Amino acid sequence: MSALWADASTSYPADRGSDQDRRARPRVIEGGAGTARLGRVPFVLALIVVLGVGMAGLLALNTSLQGQAFQARSLSQKANQLTYQEASLRTQVSELRSSDNLAARAFKLGMRPDPNPGFIELGSGKVVGKAKTVTGHEVPMIIKTPEQINAERKAKQAKVQAEEAKRQAAEARKEADDPKTSDQKQTNTKQDQGGRG
Repeated sequence: MSALWADASTSYPADRGSDQDRRARPRVIEGGAGTARLGRVPFVLALIVVLGVGMAGLLALNTSLQGQAFQARSLSQKANQLTYQEASLRTQVSELRSSDNLAARAFKLGMRPDPNPGFIELGSGKVVGKAKTVTGHEVPMIIKTPEQINAERKAKQAKVQAEEAKRQAAEARKEADDPKTSDQKQTNTKQDQGGRG
């Protein structure tokens, strides 16, 4: 029998005289309730430890994910920057490969187009056409270098300034040669000053 249940042979007071009442009733054992409480404390402590470890793990995971997100954003920005740089370099290469730019650089290096080229037939080694030395004046240069463009612009500006100076000199000479015109101007100037004063 269990230690918690009393013997069936235990007698009870007579006022409860039925046989069912004589059955074994549970009896209280000292210290039983205290042991149950002591069994709950380790469970609660274990639960707190598990929850604490879980929270620390979530915090560590969140921190790690934020670090990786920052690194991914940084790498994405760098990839965008490199994409723009690549596009810029491709544009520069295509500009440098253009036929206009190649012709301008060749002209700058002293190369000139030959209107009468000579050709060599590879099979026979025969020269077709008559090759001549090019002096550089056979074909006018269509493509101009930036230096040539700047020189032409400066020459144009100098020409305009020279024409303006020439016109002003002619007017001054004309006024100096014609005394009647200069007297009229002086009279007009005196009248304007007299009327204002």
